[in-house]
Amino acid sequence: MTMHERFSFKACNFADTLKLKGVERILDKDPVRHTSTKLIYEVGENSYIFIYRFGSVVFFNVNEADQKEILEKINSFLDLDRETQISEDYFAEIGEGERSRVGFHSVLFDKITVEKLDILALVLGQSTTLEYFENRVDGMLARVKEVGGDLQAKGRLARSSKNIKKFIGRCITTKERLVSSLYFLDKPDETWEDPVLDMLHREASEMFEIRDRYKTLDYKLRMIQENLELIADLLQHRYSNMLEWTIIILIAVEIVLFFFGF
Repeated sequence: MTMHERFSFKACNFADTLKLKGVERILDKDPVRHTSTKLIYEVGENSYIFIYRFGSVVFFNVNEADQKEILEKINSFLDLDRETQISEDYFAEIGEGERSRVGFHSVLFDKITVEKLDILALVLGQSTTLEYFENRVDGMLARVKEVGGDLQAKGRLARSSKNIKKFIGRCITTKERLVSSLYFLDKPDETWEDPVLDMLHREASEMFEIRDRYKTLDYKLRMIQENLELIADLLQHRYSNMLEWTIIILIAVEIVLFFFGF
C-alpha cells in the first residue's frame, strides 16, 4: 500500500471583496503570482497563501500562528467590517504515481504543484464565499417571512417605512455583490490548456456543488425580489393614502378657518 503524505488547506472568507493592491502593500512580500483576481504567496517549502479578490484567503500547509497573523494584518489595515468569518478545512494527500482525484474530505495528488493547489484553493474559496451569501440570503428570507406574517396577522405593514426601505436596500446590495462575484464561476484560464487541471477543476466544482449552490442562491434572491416588489407597492399605497388624508385635513382646516373668519 502506497504511503500518502498529508497536508492541510484552510479557506477563510471574511470580506465581500478584497483590494489586492492594498493587500500586497500590507503583506510587504512579493507574490510568486499576481493577476487582477488573485495573489499567490510562497511562505516556505510546499507552503502557500492564495488570496482572491472575491474576499477569500486560502492557506496551504501554513501553521496556525502564521495564518492568524496574516488574517489580523488584512483585517486591521483594510478596516473590514465583517462580524463573522466563514472557514472550511480540507486536506491534500500526496502519493507518487497516483491519479489526481477529489474526495469529500481530501484530494489526492501525485505531486504538489502550484497549478494544482491553485485550482483547489480557488474552489475552496468559492465554497466559503457561497456559504457567506447563503447565510445572508437565508437571513433575508426570514425577514421577508416576518413581514409576510405581519401582513397576515394585521392586514398591514407593521414596520416603519424607513426600516423596510433599509431592508430593501440591503437586499439589492446583496444581489449586486453576488452578481459582481459571478466571474469566479468561470473556468480558470489554466484549465483550457491542461486536461489534468481541467478535470481537477471539474471534479472539485462538482464535489462542492459550486454551480448548483449558485443557482439556488439566484432563485432565492429572485423570490425575495418578487416579495420586495409587493412590499414596495404596499409602501407606495400607504404613502398615497397618507398624502390623501393630509390633503383632506388641510382642506377641512381651511374651511373651518374660512367660517371663523366669516
